[in-house]
Amino acid sequence: MQQLGELQKSADALGQQADVYVINRDSPEDSRQLKQISGISLPVLLDPQLTVARQYDMLPKPGQPMGEMSGVAQMGFVVIDARGTIRVQRADIYFGQHASQILDILRILAQETPARPTAP
Repeated sequence: MQQLGELQKSADALGQQADVYVINRDSPEDSRQLKQISGISLPVLLDPQLTVARQYDMLPKPGQPMGEMSGVAQMGFVVIDARGTIRVQRADIYFGQHASQILDILRILAQETPARPTAP
């Protein structure tokens, strides 16, 4: 939960560069409580069957943080470019503290690809 609080500190800057979501396996009620306790304003997508985690290869693997756990997704992040291509996929239990690295990745990608459309 501490990492979500850390991520929240960079939520505005991240939101200017990309669509950012927290993906959580918990029930809707537990996810609401998580948002309330952690103070995050980012949208939480529910993934009770770990479908999204599996799709983006974020299930624990031996040798990675949380590698011996089952029934959970890795903590970390995935950066997908405007064309839908996975550009970065990282298991990172300190993802919130590393938000500046995510911002750097987004800045580099923005130089490579056209800006994303803005909402009306």
